[in-house]
Amino acid sequence: MSEMTFHIPKKFNTDIYKVLNDVENMLYFSWDLATDTLEFTSPVENSDYELPQISCPASTYFWGGSFINPDDSEEFSQFLDEMFWLKMVKNDYKFFSKKVRLLGKEDRGYLWAELRLVVYFDENMPVIAFGCICNINVKQLWQMELQHSAEHDVLTGFLNKVGCQKHIEKYLSSLTPRDMPPALIIIDADGFKAINDSFGHLFGDGVLSDMGMAIRGNFRQKDIVGRIGGDEFVVLFTEMPSLDVLEKRCSELLKSLNRTYESNNVKLPFSISIGIALYPEHGTNYVELFKRADRALYDSKSKGKNQYSIYRSSLIGQTVAVTSNRDPQHSEDIRQKAFQDNMLEFVLNLLYETQNHDITISMCLGLFGKQFNLDRVAVDRFNRSTNSYSNIFEWVSPKGIAIGDADDAEEFSDIIADRYKMIGSLYHATPYGVMSISPDAPVQCPQYAEVSKTLHIGSFAYCKISHGTEDVGCVGFESVNAPREFEKEELTKLSIFSVLLGNILLDRKADNIAERINRHLQNILDHMQEFIYVIDKDTYSPIYFNSTIRQTLSGTSTDQPCYQRFHGFDAPCEGCPLNKLSERGHEYIDVKLKNRGIETNARAYNIYWEDEQDKNLALIIQSSF
Repeated sequence: MSEMTFHIPKKFNTDIYKVLNDVENMLYFSWDLATDTLEFTSPVENSDYELPQISCPASTYFWGGSFINPDDSEEFSQFLDEMFWLKMVKNDYKFFSKKVRLLGKEDRGYLWAELRLVVYFDENMPVIAFGCICNINVKQLWQMELQHSAEHDVLTGFLNKVGCQKHIEKYLSSLTPRDMPPALIIIDADGFKAINDSFGHLFGDGVLSDMGMAIRGNFRQKDIVGRIGGDEFVVLFTEMPSLDVLEKRCSELLKSLNRTYESNNVKLPFSISIGIALYPEHGTNYVELFKRADRALYDSKSKGKNQYSIYRSSLIGQTVAVTSNRDPQHSEDIRQKAFQDNMLEFVLNLLYETQNHDITISMCLGLFGKQFNLDRVAVDRFNRSTNSYSNIFEWVSPKGIAIGDADDAEEFSDIIADRYKMIGSLYHATPYGVMSISPDAPVQCPQYAEVSKTLHIGSFAYCKISHGTEDVGCVGFESVNAPREFEKEELTKLSIFSVLLGNILLDRKADNIAERINRHLQNILDHMQEFIYVIDKDTYSPIYFNSTIRQTLSGTSTDQPCYQRFHGFDAPCEGCPLNKLSERGHEYIDVKLKNRGIETNARAYNIYWEDEQDKNLALIIQSSF
């Protein structure tokens, strides 16, 4: 008996295609759309799905029965509508693909598959399709597992910050006027830090898990629940039946989590505070609702915690009150976060609100010190008549040494003079401006060892403040620790703050504070590299634009709308933030805008202008190109 001869192919042929199809586990079919007849080209008994070899009418079998997972049927129906209602400009073909779960054999349930179709059109009508079904179940489940891990919090199993926003935005975008409106709820723990610090992180994790279980048990399965911070949770209360039901849920949750934790004879109280924003009264997207709910949360905290507040317009611009029942640290944390997120805006807003240079400088120095774990933050003025520096503002940690009150003290005068010499000896040009930086002052400046020891200076970074070539003063960071490398963020913020000081805070010649602020604010804006402009939201007319725009876009004026003059379009820009801003709200919007075809980052927010009180204005800060 002779052995069968095995032929190794030299080029692609039908046998190779068959082998590849078998490996990929693909099923090929043709679908006559005129007769609604679908026929597979290979035996279906070898496939993973419950399929007939020939089906007529195909639509009855495939999308009229249980072959497609019911959860996918609506989306798959839309897919077919897109295919059948597509209008081709000529006789042609088009490729379609769709992931869907199909009924598997032998009680395997539904398996993920990808349908790929090439549809041919005759006089704008689809007449025949050729396609294949590819089993992607393992790959799809693996991808879904990765996505689940990326979007969920490990401790509670809830959606994390990214996943929560994604799912809530998706839900909000699907709402119709007929749907019952949702409410966004922010839940924040009261007293968790003390418990975590006193009883340990493992105990703290247990408290958070218990808090998560109480939140999940208090709301329905269809409500979207997420953990967006250490002890902060968000709930989208979907299809809210009534405000009474919402308030009852919040009251029950407050009651269930008002408790005392005890360990080693130490008792610490625990509760929660809640802020609520209603759709659509307080916002129609996640960012708007979150900011309103967050503001309502601050209101709950200010009133003594362990309660809920629903956002109301009177909270806009209202300073969060600190009562005897409220932890004063909370207000400071709010300021610290605002300063850390956007120092420039925080300083300018603070200066405008207080109309006081001293308060603005003093508060900012303290915020710098706490953000970067410093021991002294100082502002020194240069006196041209004496050719010397003197301290005018300083913030000092418990480990730092204050010298502001000791400038005239006999025993400190020489040490302080040597301090200025030590700092002055290291000034050089850097990407952040003219700076004096020493990661290890005792080693780098041994001739000033007594200064380092007496004034507790282990490391420092100072930035010169100048008007043109004129030396005005300096602002700097000091730390007891050495060595200590100053990070890019620290040096960048130090540089920006020195510009602010040079343009606003050290100039005391003008008598009218408001006039001085406006003049110097415009000076700052004109020297910033970004495109900065103020727009009338109703007419798109530019009210103001800075020097960077004038220099970059020659001939710029206020006679044309912003989209035409700044961006070169005949209609409002795609993604224009003006119609996304509320009428008078305080929200910030990050967007992508195009400058003469080049995409750039931009942010927008409402602004109040004394001379334009009757107009709805927005300030836009956009990266230049």
